[in-house]
Amino acid sequence: MTFSVSREVLDLGLKIVAITIDDIDIKTQTKKFLNFQKTAYTALKKKYKNFDIETDLILRGFNNIHKKIGVKRRKHTPINELLLKMFLKSEKLPSENKLINLYNIVILDSRLPIFIYDKDKITGNLTLTISKKSEAYISKNSETKITGPNEYICKDKKNIVQRLEIDQNPNTKVDDNTKNILIIIEGNENTSAEYLIEVASEIIDLINTYCGGKAQIIYN
Repeated sequence: MTFSVSREVLDLGLKIVAITIDDIDIKTQTKKFLNFQKTAYTALKKKYKNFDIETDLILRGFNNIHKKIGVKRRKHTPINELLLKMFLKSEKLPSENKLINLYNIVILDSRLPIFIYDKDKITGNLTLTISKKSEAYISKNSETKITGPNEYICKDKKNIVQRLEIDQNPNTKVDDNTKNILIIIEGNENTSAEYLIEVASEIIDLINTYCGGKAQIIYN
């Protein structure tokens, strides 16, 4: 698998790191993992006490990119902002499996949009590019929706698998039988390239520690 990003996307100020991790174990729960998860959530609660979501530069950076292409914030909230709002409201997150729980922790800690795919459900290579016209795609709710023109989308050989930072084709999501994954991490003009690599290193280290696998950065 290869992953490429068009110059038009990069010119918007978007920064990207893509990672593959093969031969992971999602199912096995250990006391070590459960203790880590508990400690991580306690640290995140402390970190975000009295946090002002409206003034955060990282979150504002993605809103600024959306403004450049005419995308309204109200209906197009990035997944990192949605997850953080959920956590600030309840100090809890839905628990799915070990991999998704680790993924949620890194999103919250970094405040970056991170998408995770079952690599074996992707057809061919991936390209992050600008839509030249409105295109149909399958939304996270399994509904057929339409992109706007000039939005950035990630496509494999057959389908749109990701729209902006807001939507992922549900047919590419991980499940308990997933063995090989692709991770896409996004940054903006308010996040340095070094910060993205730091976050990439964090998620690789956590997944290797608790799920095993062999990791490779395929784009940065």
